[in-house]
Amino acid sequence: MMQLKLIALCGGAALLVLSLGGCGKTSRQLGYAKLQIAEQERQIAEQEALLAAQAAELDELRRRGVQPGPVGAPTPITRSDGEIGEGWRGKDHVLTISNELLFKPGSAVLSDTAKRVLDKAIAMMNAQHKGDQVRVEGHTDNQPIKRSKDKWEDNWDLSGGRALAVLRYLQDHGIAAKQLGFAGYGMEKPVGPNGSPAAMAKNRRVEIVVITGTAGK
Repeated sequence: MMQLKLIALCGGAALLVLSLGGCGKTSRQLGYAKLQIAEQERQIAEQEALLAAQAAELDELRRRGVQPGPVGAPTPITRSDGEIGEGWRGKDHVLTISNELLFKPGSAVLSDTAKRVLDKAIAMMNAQHKGDQVRVEGHTDNQPIKRSKDKWEDNWDLSGGRALAVLRYLQDHGIAAKQLGFAGYGMEKPVGPNGSPAAMAKNRRVEIVVITGTAGK
């Protein structure tokens, strides 16, 4: 194999002999290193963009006077008209309605009052978040099912049935089915301790979670 001699001076004269094959290998390694650097730079740019977006979201929440809590924390109500409480879970707009306004004890059949309150919630969603995705979440207190044991296996079952009843009403009154989903959390996500009848009443609720910025997705 033909060899290429390269002479370099560093303090004294030194003769370095590199084979053509060695030069080719070095060139490939340099090319790989450049690709790795470019990929790392791309990933860094993505992370910087994500951090900038998160910082902008936090600024917007602070502008609204909302202090976002940790993931999984109950959504604080920052405004209420006495029937519908409003709060924010990150970017999600959460409408909270007491089960006492929606259902009789142990039931998942909407009351006449429920229909009026849900009509108001629908008007709010259409005015502020037309077309956005919506998830209906059902919650109970920590008391086991007793009077309606023949209808519901447990609080998971009851909370899911109530969330579904609200979802059906939203669907029947103008919220597209493709926007809707529901979940039943039973007693697992209380607003606070179930230490008194008043505290338990706060935990019995339905939350309509509007996932903002998802219209058309």
